[in-house]
Amino acid sequence: MTNVGWNVVLRLDEERDGLRMWIIKQDLDGTREVVAPIDLEVRKEYKFGEMFPEPTLFFDSFSAHQFLQGLVNGLVENGYKPDEIKAHDKEVEAMKYHLEDMRKLVFKNK
Repeated sequence: MTNVGWNVVLRLDEERDGLRMWIIKQDLDGTREVVAPIDLEVRKEYKFGEMFPEPTLFFDSFSAHQFLQGLVNGLVENGYKPDEIKAHDKEVEAMKYHLEDMRKLVFKNK
């Protein structure tokens, strides 16, 4: 990992049937800091209209952009994509095969 700023590393954990995630901040000098584990257990149920407590995570505007970009990069590197992009990828794949078929038909006699 050589990206300065926030990086997200994902690894499948087959033994525990889960996904491991490390959130890492790397400084210009190469120093890396790893965010402590976060317990995602639900702490309290809120009824509609009730005020939430402090957010689960908070970043200043600069760090927010870096963290979210790192998260997106980590997800994409591990095959996660928004549903719209998955659908688009399938359309592109179908178009590719269609063009190959058209090429075969057009250049069949040449």
